[in-house]
Amino acid sequence: MFHTFSRFQASLSTPQWAALAVLGLLFNLWATDVLNAAYAASGFPVPYWEAQLSFDHLKLKAWYQGLLDQGGIGPYLHAQTVDFLFIASVLVLHMAALVLVSRMHPAASRGRSMMVWAALLSALAPLFDALENGVSFFMLADPLSFAPGLAMLYSTLAAAKFAMFTFAYVAVPVGTVWALWSRLSRHRNRLRPV
Repeated sequence: MFHTFSRFQASLSTPQWAALAVLGLLFNLWATDVLNAAYAASGFPVPYWEAQLSFDHLKLKAWYQGLLDQGGIGPYLHAQTVDFLFIASVLVLHMAALVLVSRMHPAASRGRSMMVWAALLSALAPLFDALENGVSFFMLADPLSFAPGLAMLYSTLAAAKFAMFTFAYVAVPVGTVWALWSRLSRHRNRLRPV
């Protein structure tokens, strides 16, 4: 899989990856706004992260009961569906940004290879998010009596998603600083008298 992705990322030029990163950022900003508006309109009683990381089927069922009391789960299902736009935007943004950072490192260097690996690994965040949404749809099909284990699976996937978000958000600046430090070191070594 790495070799396939490595060949794919090599098939695009650095300016193409830069354009893709900018488009990914714009797509992500737009998708975030759309998702936040849909989530707010759903009337869900707690912030999304609190529900996703609750690991508690009784809390989730109580929150779903609140939605039912407000008139239905439809707006929340809409927010869950809109989340797939956000998921797609994260995939594009994370991968493009990390490949772009990889291009700051010399070709065939350990830094470039590691950042290409980071770009591939960053795809786990949207994958876990999509799986989490899938579990959510199963819970919402029977919102007051779904199996307790689904809540554990839902929260585990959410925790994994947030961990991979954090990984991507740390990898970009770390990879950038590493590339800049390496360039500075190489430049200083060239200026040193032999």
